[in-house]
Amino acid sequence: MPKEKESGGGFDKTTDFKWFGIGLLVFVIIWAMPTPDSMMAKAQELFSDLNPDQITTKAFNMKIIIALLGCCTVFFATEALPMPAVALFIGLVQLFFGITEPKNVVATYAHDAVWFIAGSLAMGATMVKYGLDKRIGMLVMNLSGTKVRNVVLGILVGTAIPSAFISEASIAPMFLPIAMALYTLTSKKIGDATQLGKLLMMSIAIGCMVGAPMSPTGGARNAIMIGFLGNLGPEYEISFMQWMILGSFYTFFLGLFFAFLLPLLYKPEVDDLSDAVNTLREDLKKHGKMTRDQWLVSGIAFLMIIAWITDKDLIAPVLGFPLGLGGVAMTGTVLFMLLGLTSWSDYEKNISWGVIVLYAGAISLGAVFKSSGAAKWLADSLIDILTTFNIQEGLPLAILVAVIGALMTNLMSAGATVAVIGPVVLEMAVSSGTNPIIVGVALAIATSMAFWLVIGTPASSVVYSAGLLDAKDFIRMATFAWPAALIIMIVMITFYWVGLGLQPIMIGN
Repeated sequence: MPKEKESGGGFDKTTDFKWFGIGLLVFVIIWAMPTPDSMMAKAQELFSDLNPDQITTKAFNMKIIIALLGCCTVFFATEALPMPAVALFIGLVQLFFGITEPKNVVATYAHDAVWFIAGSLAMGATMVKYGLDKRIGMLVMNLSGTKVRNVVLGILVGTAIPSAFISEASIAPMFLPIAMALYTLTSKKIGDATQLGKLLMMSIAIGCMVGAPMSPTGGARNAIMIGFLGNLGPEYEISFMQWMILGSFYTFFLGLFFAFLLPLLYKPEVDDLSDAVNTLREDLKKHGKMTRDQWLVSGIAFLMIIAWITDKDLIAPVLGFPLGLGGVAMTGTVLFMLLGLTSWSDYEKNISWGVIVLYAGAISLGAVFKSSGAAKWLADSLIDILTTFNIQEGLPLAILVAVIGALMTNLMSAGATVAVIGPVVLEMAVSSGTNPIIVGVALAIATSMAFWLVIGTPASSVVYSAGLLDAKDFIRMATFAWPAALIIMIVMITFYWVGLGLQPIMIGN
């Protein structure tokens, strides 16, 4: 039993008091340190309308949030606590230190993105109930064949392409059951397929992460950056196709890298999955042609995807307001129940509620990191390093902004990273004569490199919930993937964007 628990991953972990103590120690040490003068200055800058005592409190709150960030990083990396407990701990610290009002803490945990995740998982659960996941998965399997390397490539492509247009939170749950079936069927035959299971799970998570930067609809970070660039002036507005041209290089080459890396990191126990694939094919044949309910579920899911993509452009003008990602997700969730396609008990059984709580906590951490001013202090401190070395313009600026984004996205959400440092780096670009499109898109794409922690992306959390991966598996993967992704990023900026003249590095060139 203990051995199974150690390798099981998922949300069934219990408290590891050693790492729990280390995490708390990190918090206490930062808490006990004198508040840096730079924090006091930043608090004075951000909250200049407050009196001196209130400004001092704001600076202290910044320090506490930095302490919370350090503490949670330890907890997330070591699984010192069950992941949902860490997510709730984030809110408790805000309450006990009086950093955030209770209603505002609740608001972050009920963020539109949280409802979006819940609705996406509900859509995935409904599609699984009607076997649509198997049909989609088998389409990928039929195209990729039965060799493990080809299956991995098929999963990477099959998750990456739709993730460029649909949230990865929707894609990962659709591919999870087919991967679990391949793992389970193979395990029954050979006795142990642990490495195969890890390989298939990680392929889903990576495929989603690699595909999202390719288009504006691939994540909130992309949409936020497009808005920032548009605010600078019409000359810096970037079209859908222009973004895809810029982002496709990263997706293609990083995808190829992972296709070779993952089978080496998680060497599967078998080279061929013919038996498992054939079993799935036979199982699918039993379902026969698509039924009325399957077509209905597919139709609602398709409409949800269309609504997500067109909410602001088509739905908002009709209703007078956008539904938001969460509103669309909940509409679809309710429709599934209203039409008798599923029930609440189905959702209770088949949705990983731990994922929802986990993502809510991550959003809350990003929100308080920004609202407290801690994120602005950290971002400005990092950017000050650039000016110290006189590398605040041109290619050095673009590359180092990408590095900063790649680092910070592993500490907070990608959207929050772009929201916090995006305006700062874009202003630096304009002031130095550097093309803000280069700097902005580089930052947005770099924030996809959230490889290190389980909470890095919704897809990572979803595959983690299957119980085949441990936190250390993500760290092991990231040790190779993170620097490789940065190298691809630098090559892309230097030679593909600038070298080929897709974007001039300096304004006016």
